[in-house]
Amino acid sequence: MPKSVVRKSLEGFQPYTPGEQPADGEGWVKLNTNESPLPPSPRVIEAIKEAANDSLRLYPSPTAAPARKAIARRFGLDPAQVTIGNGGDELIDLCFRAFVDAGDRVAFPTPTYPLFEPLCRIHEATPSLHPTELPWELPPSLAPDPAPLKLIANPNSPTGALFATQEVETVVGASPGIVAIDEAYVDFAPHSCLPLLEHHENVLLLRTFSKSYGLAGLRIGFALGPRDLIEAIDSVKDSYNVDRLAIAAAVAAIEDQEHHSKLVSEVVMNRGNLAGALGDLGFDLVPSSANFVFAKPPKPAADVVAALRERRILVRHYDREPIAGWIRITVGTRDQHERLLAALKEIL
Repeated sequence: MPKSVVRKSLEGFQPYTPGEQPADGEGWVKLNTNESPLPPSPRVIEAIKEAANDSLRLYPSPTAAPARKAIARRFGLDPAQVTIGNGGDELIDLCFRAFVDAGDRVAFPTPTYPLFEPLCRIHEATPSLHPTELPWELPPSLAPDPAPLKLIANPNSPTGALFATQEVETVVGASPGIVAIDEAYVDFAPHSCLPLLEHHENVLLLRTFSKSYGLAGLRIGFALGPRDLIEAIDSVKDSYNVDRLAIAAAVAAIEDQEHHSKLVSEVVMNRGNLAGALGDLGFDLVPSSANFVFAKPPKPAADVVAALRERRILVRHYDREPIAGWIRITVGTRDQHERLLAALKEIL
């Protein structure tokens, strides 16, 4: 496409780069995109099969009403306090659409989810970056920032660190605008910011079915918040942003808490075992509250990652400061960990 037809604000634009997705069935140990190591609930598969019928000729509920109601029941909220998105990423984008004008500041701590900065460019907003000194502490400069939108990934990505709810509430209380808390990984953490909804009218919680429900392939997320903020997000979303199969899957997944708890427990246990084994191999680690570990190998990370790839093992490498030299490893199955650790022993 000729450059002359591209918006000037996107000159030199660096888009967000998703993790590598090799074709299914090629024998890779895929520990680079934080997918669930376990399958979704059997109830989800049955719900999708039942929904895959003649009704697919019809549009889905424009508000994904069945999923909205089921999620509201799960969290003790009114359905008007819930909205549904095409994955958590769409919900982040909807916050930009609803609450940010061109030229506005959008504030967030760094390092963090690398989608935030490209979205600022797309929406012609100014990123207001607040570097963290310790991975698990919010920078003091974030709270007084007057930005109309602040984004906090908690647990953070790619570090896996969890910010204390009291620190997050300090930011919420000091902010004149909206604070959107991306809780994509919160089910693997000891606490969430859900209690903030009881006392603050300017906070949104963004969640996803991709991680702890094993539904990354369906792209469905949800937001919890005050009614007026949910209405604002709904007003700028696409008409039918979630399909019939995803809606049916979301209802089945949120209602099968037994399977969800089993999946989360397995990941948390494997996370501890993996972190301990990496520590024994000389890796530096950030304590993780997510479904991955963030680690710095005792040899150059680029060499380690390349050697793992030669063995058909994928992890995520970060080469930008202040996290250059670190890698993020998704918590997988025990068999995947054994293959990873055997390879690392050879490489190191």
